[in-house]
Amino acid sequence: MADHVTKVGPAPVVVAVVTCARGVLLGRRHDARPLWTFIAGEIEAGETPVDAAIREVREETGLAVRAVEHDLGSRVHPATGRTMIYLVCEPVGERTDVRVGDPEELAEVRWVPLAEALELLGDGVYEPVRRHLVRVLRPGNEHGD
Repeated sequence: MADHVTKVGPAPVVVAVVTCARGVLLGRRHDARPLWTFIAGEIEAGETPVDAAIREVREETGLAVRAVEHDLGSRVHPATGRTMIYLVCEPVGERTDVRVGDPEELAEVRWVPLAEALELLGDGVYEPVRRHLVRVLRPGNEHGD
């Protein structure tokens, strides 16, 4: 019988788009690839995208979140070729303090308002994510926790 080799690509990456009244949660990466990003990470064996998003945000920022309402879609990232799954998340409860939980990867984590987020993230923001951020964070919107 012939040997059969199955090529398995890298695991998909889940991207947690976490928003609350304080803005959107972003992290500044040490490797600057990209410099500012949403909290994200690979989906581990046996995890759902929701499980992975909750775990990644907790590990990287210390914040407890839940996935809400819907996902924002998925795509093959144009620069990395990785499958990216974008999930809308919000903090659980009233606590929104964050800290750098993975100092090897992240130099800083913080909440930023819409205009600053779009500036920091640059032109490469996935369009459904950009539309979501504008909808929930635009000035005058009564977005709550």
